[in-house]
Amino acid sequence: MDYLIKNYIEACKPEVLPFGFKRRKNAFVRVTNDVMQNFAIEKISSGWAGRVEFAVLPLCLRIEKRDILGGAYYLKEFEPISGTPSDSWEYDRHSEASMDACLREIVRYLTSYLLPYFEHATSCKTALPELIKLEKTLHDNLVADRKSSGIEYHADHDAVLNLSDDTKYFLALKNGDYDLALRSRQALLQQNIDSYNSMSERGYLTEEDRLRREKGLAELRSEIDRLEARDTGYFQRLLEENEAYSRENLRTVLR
Repeated sequence: MDYLIKNYIEACKPEVLPFGFKRRKNAFVRVTNDVMQNFAIEKISSGWAGRVEFAVLPLCLRIEKRDILGGAYYLKEFEPISGTPSDSWEYDRHSEASMDACLREIVRYLTSYLLPYFEHATSCKTALPELIKLEKTLHDNLVADRKSSGIEYHADHDAVLNLSDDTKYFLALKNGDYDLALRSRQALLQQNIDSYNSMSERGYLTEEDRLRREKGLAELRSEIDRLEARDTGYFQRLLEENEAYSRENLRTVLR
């Protein structure tokens, strides 16, 4: 294990182990109520930079073991960055002092931002509003970054909030917010339709790809029909099955 990763793990342990996190490879993870929280370090740019990914995932999302080792958001994005936006910390891999400085910044972000975020998002009920708030913060930071570079940037609400991701969809379902769940699946359907049309127009789809994509579109339309009909029995069974699957996966990983 190299210097950066070894010392990253040792620096994070006293900060997060008291809160019930467990280390798995380069990640720390815990399950609280009906969500999984995790964060993991990744070395990029051939070892000259490092970034920390994190996530809060509802167990009803059907979590795989590999999900522990990554996330949809980056720790450094909690603060706006003057100049070119970046999700990682650069360091000199030949200098322990440089790597130590990088680790101090990571721990500062961890204790100042990520742990408080995790403490406010300890269930599907609290994670949904916290996630929406997080995406607004990250968007505001992006706007500040671009403004500092002299770039004007405006976005509508749906651009600020990524509606098409599964995390918000399943959080909405678990909270009984069928309106948000419907908007989420409609956004995903439109995204997939646009992708299908673009690939088809360029002649990039094989017959196998075409059939697979059309099947996926049909399944999304069927799910949207169930949402519009408020088929609560179907979605309750789906959530229960997914949560049982996630708990079993995470039980074997975290024991």
